[in-house]
Amino acid sequence: MKKVGRRSQKAGLPPGALVTVGDRGREQGHVHAFWYNADGVSEERSDQITGLDANAHDGLVGWLDLDGLENDRFVAAIAEKFGLHPLLIEDVLNFDQRPKLEEYQDKLFVVVKMLSMDPDATHVRIEQISFVLAKDLVLSFQERPGDVLDPIRDRIRNDLGRVRRSGADYLLYALIDVIVDNYFLVVEHLGRRIEELERKISLRPDEDDLLTIQEIRSQLIMLSRHVLPVRELAGRLNTLHNDLIEKNTRRYLNDLQDHTLYITDSISTFRDMLANLENTWHAGVNLRMGQVMKLLTIISTIFIPLTFIVGVYGMNFHYMPELQWRYGYFLALGVMGLLVVIMLLLFKKRGWL
Repeated sequence: MKKVGRRSQKAGLPPGALVTVGDRGREQGHVHAFWYNADGVSEERSDQITGLDANAHDGLVGWLDLDGLENDRFVAAIAEKFGLHPLLIEDVLNFDQRPKLEEYQDKLFVVVKMLSMDPDATHVRIEQISFVLAKDLVLSFQERPGDVLDPIRDRIRNDLGRVRRSGADYLLYALIDVIVDNYFLVVEHLGRRIEELERKISLRPDEDDLLTIQEIRSQLIMLSRHVLPVRELAGRLNTLHNDLIEKNTRRYLNDLQDHTLYITDSISTFRDMLANLENTWHAGVNLRMGQVMKLLTIISTIFIPLTFIVGVYGMNFHYMPELQWRYGYFLALGVMGLLVVIMLLLFKKRGWL
């Protein structure tokens, strides 16, 4: 899980300098393009941005999905071809961006985080994805191949839902919406882990449970840091006065804002549950320690009079009648056994056992 960025890589460089800030991936850039309307769709894959001409698809909505952002020539070609502002490209290459929305003349720039569980389902993977909304066109920039956007690709290919009959603004909404839907999967997975941990702690807490609590709390804090700005972003998109956002799309953006609100409430609830679990863990550990101390105290208390008797008969006095008596040893053992029974009965009567 990436916690600390490396923005110092840009120290001293002029604004708009094309420097990748974050983990570097493969060098070759790739483009996955969709051009569609209600009547049909075409799909292209290319390693070169120069071969894609938006003017050749006049009247169609386009979605260009790009990865390989560490290739400076590839990124420069994108910026030149689509007239992207240098500061916009600078933000695209900074993988430690906070989710946000910015306006650039005839374009909107949106940054969100894609969240998913890693293969062993113990940690949350984070990837930044940036969107540029222009007239009849959406550009998406990914850190690396692989994402959660396949449901949108299937809707475009198979003409499912409203995507093929709506504009680029609805496509942008649909892409952000499927990313937010994946937040639900991550949060629900963490919720199941908390429930399992709760059952385990209620039965028998151990040291590993406290480490698990700290790990899940850290992941929830990270989720909150990425989800809260998306709620603000959805609210801004809904109220933004921009010709690129149609009126019919705003009702969907309002629903998107409701989804993020539900997720943030769930995160807050799970953090409270973890706080209660930690208190329960400490209470359980203290209870077990108290039980151990009680047992040791009872054993010590029982042995105090026995030690006294043994100590008395361990003294080296010559004139001790019981030492010369044939049954003195057995009498001493009997008295000690009787004392043990009497003390156990007394402890039980007082509720100490």
